[in-house]
Amino acid sequence: MSKAPRLLHPSLDSTSSVGETGPLRHSLFDSKDEFIERIAPVGVAAIYFGGFTLSPQDAPLSRQALFKLSFLNRHFLQAGGLKIVVNKHTAVLSGTVAARALVTLAEILALQIEGITSVQDETHPAPDDPVQAATPSLRDKETIREAVQFLFATDQTLRSGVQVSLIDGYLTLQGEVSSIAQKNWAEQLTEAAGGELQSRLKVSDASNFAAPPAEPPVIDDESLETLVLFRLRLVRETEHVPVRVKANRGVVSVQGKVRTESLRQRVENIARSTLGLRELRSTLSISA
Repeated sequence: MSKAPRLLHPSLDSTSSVGETGPLRHSLFDSKDEFIERIAPVGVAAIYFGGFTLSPQDAPLSRQALFKLSFLNRHFLQAGGLKIVVNKHTAVLSGTVAARALVTLAEILALQIEGITSVQDETHPAPDDPVQAATPSLRDKETIREAVQFLFATDQTLRSGVQVSLIDGYLTLQGEVSSIAQKNWAEQLTEAAGGELQSRLKVSDASNFAAPPAEPPVIDDESLETLVLFRLRLVRETEHVPVRVKANRGVVSVQGKVRTESLRQRVENIARSTLGLRELRSTLSISA
């Protein structure tokens, strides 16, 4: 497992002196293992995870929860209203969620924490969601729209503001992209997620995108592994493909067997475009 990143928090500040000649007061971070063991019963993980609470028996899990997966929890789960409570070896998902895809992401996140063996879903949808009163067909289409929206949000090649709407039963893509390749990729992702596509994307003059592409954000390896698995789960072709994903400092390795060459390329393309990935190494093989 990759080395956990150093997380800074006002309550865990760096060393400071006591007076001019007094001894240094060491940061709690310097003795984090002992510290977490001691106060795990009161839920120290809430400092970073908000809804992440822990039972006294869960001190080993609390160490995992504190230093893993902060990027995804902060930017996706908490923002969508979802909470994770660890109770012994079960992760209980609760809250009023803005999108069902969040539950899929949370399940993958929870199962990556060593010691958790099962996930219990107690979430419910937002009560003001008009889709709840709609027909099953419309609810299915809205679920696909959410999946496409998450695929775009976690794709480092489509950071140009592509919008996804459900208009007259079609998934409609609107906005501007910087190249034909970007336009094609956005449309391919939409169709791969199972949507009936109506594209209104425009390819803008390259001069409008003169700024150099931004560096991919630094994401911890566990979060990056989760993002790759999450994106594969959102695409119908690849949601059940048994691949193994391992990340090391932004370099992602995928292993496993797929049935066709086109499916191998689909898995690799989805993985390669994942937000935060710096290099993809694939050993996928084709097996009938």
